[in-house]
Amino acid sequence: MRFILLAALIAPLASAAVAGVDIEARVEAVAQVEERSLLSLDKRACKNTGCKCSTLHPLKQGQYCGNCVWSNGDGYIITAKRVNNHVYECSPSGACCDYGVGSDCGSGTARCG
Repeated sequence: MRFILLAALIAPLASAAVAGVDIEARVEAVAQVEERSLLSLDKRACKNTGCKCSTLHPLKQGQYCGNCVWSNGDGYIITAKRVNNHVYECSPSGACCDYGVGSDCGSGTARCG
């Protein structure tokens, strides 16, 4: 997959060299696209979906996957409108918003704080 992405991004560089386009700017753009493709979650708006974050235990501001549970078994960190493979932003007060699907969510390596 990375090879196909890299090949698709390098081809325009060759044509840019012929056309006299700033190669350094194109190389930087390619690097940024590849870096973004390696992230599990691209920048996007966090939507208010009616989700709620647990207030049972002290919770740091941050991103948590829907499949995250408290280590002592008290239940899920996201307590309402939860989707296992979504990333949520939680505040200590229990406020919540949904970023959508995260590639690590729903797995054993999910971001659970």
